[in-house]
Amino acid sequence: MSNESKPRAMTVKGFLHKANGKISALAFLAAHREWLETGDLAEVTSPILRMLDEEQLLPTPALDLLKEAVLTHHLRVETVKAERKIAESNDPSSHSFSKSWVARIFNKDGHLVETANTKGEIVELEMMFDMASDADRWVDRRLFEGAPDWFGVVQHTSITRADGEPITSVIMRDDAIARILKRPATAAHKKMGKGDGKLSFGVKVHQSRATFSHG
Repeated sequence: MSNESKPRAMTVKGFLHKANGKISALAFLAAHREWLETGDLAEVTSPILRMLDEEQLLPTPALDLLKEAVLTHHLRVETVKAERKIAESNDPSSHSFSKSWVARIFNKDGHLVETANTKGEIVELEMMFDMASDADRWVDRRLFEGAPDWFGVVQHTSITRADGEPITSVIMRDDAIARILKRPATAAHKKMGKGDGKLSFGVKVHQSRATFSHG
């Protein structure tokens, strides 16, 4: 029996990590081209690789575009998975909701994050709210305190889009952190006479929402 281990399959995380190192862009793309042209990923990478082949792009700019395309595609795929899980969990035949909005925190694999509550019990990070703004703020706080690969989903429990899917908003961690850090300090820390004490959160929350259709 051979003791040689099989090479690890390339992942999005692995690709992005290696792509940000000190590498030759041309050699790196040649080494990982087969992976880049595999499956659904090829839909977003092939046009960039074709431009590279036709010398419309130099290797380094091509690699930058590919990194962005790979990350965007990955987030879209994981969000669709999360929305599918939510749709399944919201089957009216097995659930009833007393409030209008449900907020959930997922990891990069599209699984609900589990954490210990104040009683030491392991619970899933989800909460029901009457107002969307309350759900948004709860998600922002959980993402601010959470891991880098978390993202939040806020969904209406009864109103659906034209295609029958529930109204859903996806909140990315970077956007949540940026909003929280922009919030003004509390009265105990603010200088008197400046500002009106209102939070700047209100109308800005919709800018961080990214709703994906299944069409």
